[in-house]
Amino acid sequence: MPFPYTEAMVEQTLPPLAGTQPPADGPPWRLGDMAKAIGLVIGGTLVMSVPTVVIADAIAGGGDVEDSPTALSLVLGSSLFLEVFLLAGALLFSVRKYGVPWSALGLRRPRRGGPFLPLVLVIGGLAIVYAYFGALAAAGVEPDTDLPGQAFHNAGPIAILAVLSLGFAPVMEEIFFRGFIFGGLRGRWGTVPAALAAGFLFGLAHLGNPGTIYVLVPIGLVGAMFALGYAYSGSLLPSMMAHFLFNLVSFSIGLATS
Repeated sequence: MPFPYTEAMVEQTLPPLAGTQPPADGPPWRLGDMAKAIGLVIGGTLVMSVPTVVIADAIAGGGDVEDSPTALSLVLGSSLFLEVFLLAGALLFSVRKYGVPWSALGLRRPRRGGPFLPLVLVIGGLAIVYAYFGALAAAGVEPDTDLPGQAFHNAGPIAILAVLSLGFAPVMEEIFFRGFIFGGLRGRWGTVPAALAAGFLFGLAHLGNPGTIYVLVPIGLVGAMFALGYAYSGSLLPSMMAHFLFNLVSFSIGLATS
């Protein structure tokens, strides 16, 4: 005798697992969707970047990749895969899966905050970074950055850095970390915990080698601040502008001091 219940009927009678259902006042994507998107970003970036690094090493002839402008340009350019997969992960598991509009990811006009909010965010972010690294310097710690030392010494790497940091990163990283991750966690965990969690993931994305572990704290806090800006304004536009200005300051300092 066949079992009298269909799969749909069973799903209706079983209580949902904690965290698997979307909050009533939040976007429809679930924790599982965010985990899958993160997996897509990590896996996709590794699959696409590893061959690029191997080719760059071959171009460098077994020497230091930083000493070859072409090889260094390829390595820096591989960061484009990260940006592409960040956008793809956010869209696949929100707009594509649930049919929600792009505004569900924060791509809408700000409700409040005014034109000075991006300046407040970027000044706050720069204050965090300089205070943090100033404290490390006072303690005699000299951490690595996530950029090779020769990145600002040749036109090719400089151009790639400019495109990535000023063009792609402010848009794609804000959509993924603030619009998708923070937006999905906020209704479940609350604004501040969600901002810190999304900021932590944002900091992790900027680690390049073991020596860059020091950037996790300041970049994570900057990411959390941008998330709070999104929560306050109801739009990603202020945090996108703040992200652009923050990267512009960092890029300009790197160019001026190289």
